[in-house]
Amino acid sequence: MQLTNFIKNTGYCFALFFFSFTASAQSLRIGFIDYPPHISFDVALEKNPLYQYINSVLLPLGFDIEYVKLPRERASIELIRGRLDMLLPTSIENQTLKTLALPIFHSVPGLCFKKENFIPILSASHRFDDLTIGVPYGSALVLTLSHSSANIIELKGENAISRGIEMIQRGRFDAFYHPSPITVYHRKNPLYKEVACSYFHGYSTPIYIAVTETMPEEIFNLINNAYQKAIVKKSYEYYFASRK
Repeated sequence: MQLTNFIKNTGYCFALFFFSFTASAQSLRIGFIDYPPHISFDVALEKNPLYQYINSVLLPLGFDIEYVKLPRERASIELIRGRLDMLLPTSIENQTLKTLALPIFHSVPGLCFKKENFIPILSASHRFDDLTIGVPYGSALVLTLSHSSANIIELKGENAISRGIEMIQRGRFDAFYHPSPITVYHRKNPLYKEVACSYFHGYSTPIYIAVTETMPEEIFNLINNAYQKAIVKKSYEYYFASRK
């Protein structure tokens, strides 16, 4: 019995040592895309709540981490080619990506308009006929919009969301598809007086952390287990909502 316990304990200690050694010897390159209010490229990356949450999960694991900001159109390509180890936040509806087990949060998208063009209810696709609507590159569109006759224009680059709102103000777009309209449509935002947003109620999109297919299984399991424990202890959505 003592010999069996010794073997079990020795194996357990070896596993801990192996994972610790692997993590300390492993570098991670993690990409972020612009996704206000969780990740906004208009402020320093370190000030963003999603960065802070993920960094607190990964930091104790001992990885040498490099965080990079990427345009939406390049981010998935970098991940697929193995130039990134992880990418967030991302929807997997329009593409097949390997992800950590659980969504990091859920998003309810909407459209933002100039006040005079505001459409308060977005359930009828005929309301979008002949409208020019900007969309962040690679966004998963709700069916109401994708089945409409709207003129959809994808915006590329790091700050596609900020530029989309600017295009509304300049009259270049009739509306802009925003992944999180609450960022724009609240009384503390100066744009509240000239821009109004509506939600696609009933559409909740799970947003994930994607990982490269080339990530070693032991590294994936180490990260995935730590991530799931963090979600159970305090989910990102709770963390985000409870910030001062």
